[in-house]
Amino acid sequence: MMRTAEDGTAETGGSSASGAPGGASASGASGGANGAAGPAGPSGRSGFTDEVRDVVGAAVGAITRAGTITAANVADAAEGAARALTRRVVTTALDAPRPLRDRHELARALAERPSTPVLASATSAAFMARTVSRFRALSFLARKTPMWIVAGLVPALVVSVTRGADELGMISSHLAHRAREAGVEPDPERLRRAAVQVAAGVPVDPDAEPRHGGLVVLWLKRAGRAALPFTSGIRTKDPEGLAAAAAEVDPQILAAP
Repeated sequence: MMRTAEDGTAETGGSSASGAPGGASASGASGGANGAAGPAGPSGRSGFTDEVRDVVGAAVGAITRAGTITAANVADAAEGAARALTRRVVTTALDAPRPLRDRHELARALAERPSTPVLASATSAAFMARTVSRFRALSFLARKTPMWIVAGLVPALVVSVTRGADELGMISSHLAHRAREAGVEPDPERLRRAAVQVAAGVPVDPDAEPRHGGLVVLWLKRAGRAALPFTSGIRTKDPEGLAAAAAEVDPQILAAP
């Protein structure tokens, strides 16, 4: 059912989106020992969940229209939804930053494993069977793809996107603390661009608008690996390297021009 495209990304007959019923989040990702409530905080959880669902739905729509998973299709389709999600995350980080003031605190937080349930469980399968009819793309997928793939990949994608937003929240909190300690009040848009660039592993230039869809491709690849048997689930890749990249950002460049 899965094959590989020329650009190295996995191809499949479809993929999917999901959201927890009601106002519940499918993520379970949290700030762990740092005591943070999560990327959007309690008051913004419902809207945050909707935006995660929008990102996943955009990626799924691109996959089902093309019939394959290609980086370009997913990145283009998810660009707007991913930008909206990152704006929410960064706004929350500015209003209530997590206590991640230095590189070591950030690395420890990124290294913590999200408190998410087992993805490919019977409970996940039952949950997906109930929610699949809520999305046209998922309905198509359910008809064309075995339920074990739906039950594994779909929750993994939701959790991976949520974890990605959590990572952005940690990076943004770290950058906001460092800027304020340097006497700089960070501009929300410049902070967002810098955080996305750090997470994507590209040079930091807050004057340049980054491609948010590229992050969704990374999150999708992570979900694909996590959905396979005998894997360790959703975790941050190279937390030390990510923290080091964030620590190298000059806080002065985050000020409004």
